[in-house]
Amino acid sequence: MRHALAAIAMISALPLVAATTGEEDTIVINPINATDFEVIQGTNFGAAEFWCGAATFIERRSGRSELTALYVKRPRGPSVTAPGEMGVVFSTSDAGLPPANPDRVTLTVRQPGATLKSFQARRYCRDAFTRSTK
Repeated sequence: MRHALAAIAMISALPLVAATTGEEDTIVINPINATDFEVIQGTNFGAAEFWCGAATFIERRSGRSELTALYVKRPRGPSVTAPGEMGVVFSTSDAGLPPANPDRVTLTVRQPGATLKSFQARRYCRDAFTRSTK
């Protein structure tokens, strides 16, 4: 009986997980080169959704570590990979970027050099997509 209740609890939790994961999969992310990629702006995108897209690309689509550092290379503006769209270019390299202030964690996509580790950016996926499902 106890195992049956545990199985029911796990199954009932699956739709919530699937809904969040499904929305992350709809974010358009275009690789540029070995270190750079662009997150294309979707409907009602703010900084949280861009950072979520960056973490999604690194961890789920590229299979890299959640400890990978992410940097804003080119702030939100006209896309470099999708004409007519807006996007943010992220990089896994800080080469040529202004140094980040290690004492300040900021959620911006308007400042080159802004940085978060992938696991920190991933937290915004839950925030970004669960707001609409509550």
